[in-house]
Amino acid sequence: MLSPEIIGRIILSKFLSLSLKNYKNIIKELENSHIFRLSSTEIINFKPFPQAKTTNNFKGFTQNILAKIERNSEGFHIFYSFPGFAGQYSFNQEKLTKLIETGCLPNFPEYQINLLSRRLRLINTRNKITYMILMGIIEHQTAYLKSCNPLDLKPLNRVKLSTWIKNNGYKIIDHSIISRVVNGTYILLPNGKKIPLRNLFPTRREIHKEFIKELLRREERELKLNRLNRPYSDEKLQKLLKKEYGIIISRRSVSYGRKLIGAPSSYRRNKKDKYPPKWVNFSSYFPLSATSIKINAPEGAGIYELSLESSNIEYPYQPTKIFYIGCSQNIRKRLRSYLGSSTKNKDLSYYIKGYKCLFRFIPSDNGYREKEKALLQNFIKSYGTRPKCNKIG
Repeated sequence: MLSPEIIGRIILSKFLSLSLKNYKNIIKELENSHIFRLSSTEIINFKPFPQAKTTNNFKGFTQNILAKIERNSEGFHIFYSFPGFAGQYSFNQEKLTKLIETGCLPNFPEYQINLLSRRLRLINTRNKITYMILMGIIEHQTAYLKSCNPLDLKPLNRVKLSTWIKNNGYKIIDHSIISRVVNGTYILLPNGKKIPLRNLFPTRREIHKEFIKELLRREERELKLNRLNRPYSDEKLQKLLKKEYGIIISRRSVSYGRKLIGAPSSYRRNKKDKYPPKWVNFSSYFPLSATSIKINAPEGAGIYELSLESSNIEYPYQPTKIFYIGCSQNIRKRLRSYLGSSTKNKDLSYYIKGYKCLFRFIPSDNGYREKEKALLQNFIKSYGTRPKCNKIG
């Protein structure tokens, strides 16, 4: 037989592993229950955590986003995506029993009262753990939250954070509990960027990878401006990491980090094709709007490219505004279809409906599918992966 303590931990572990969607539904179901709605604030009360707020502006909030961390003159605040996440419930079971006995409330069965009590304890525990995790992240990743620059991230693991939480008065915590809450959960940074919560627990190796990526971005800029004769070797990257960032790692570690971000060797970077290749002759850029498509897009076959007007998208080798490359027998018809609601590519719809976008094209009556594949491969060589909204290629 399992002890009550072990059974309790198993129940808590499963409860902490619930998706945000399912967890929110449990809170809604509880608050809509007959016993909850009939109880006065003297029986069941909700107290928000310090620095915790809720928002009526849900722009950018999807169902897997827990909260947005925002900063003002007073410091950081946590804007939760759902009010029931932002605090803890107090429950006066003794007063509820007395009101039932005096006839002020219906005679609820004891099992309903006990179920309500257990559910509130579980919700309070999850909310408190989640809040302490976010406060610990604010404490350890302050520089990153201020700048939203990955180079400002500090090494942080779950064991270190659980120790910090214990030292701040909450003893029922360990690294496995933190993992259950963090997995599959996202937050919005102060700049509005959505990231997995787990990204705020980087290892030293992952942080080194970001610095290598930054040096490779600089390399790309310097090569374009002819201020650099050839790409940085791993040995040169090693020296730059030490000189400019104080990071001392072996050349082998540099090579490993470079491969993690998908960057080829300096020799291959020197030889790789640039996007777009010389054989491509794109049209001018045009706004991706109904009027512009009607005036500028051809009704014939060819290849087209979609890009953002101003914002950049991060790719392994370097950022670019491009988010899709496609082909069609009728470019005008295809582009027009993207402005409707029928597109099944949700990522494509996200950019087109959320940003000002541009298009350009290459008319091609023959072999346009093969040319599109060649162009996609060239893009991958230049940026490290296919365009953001291309599912295949």
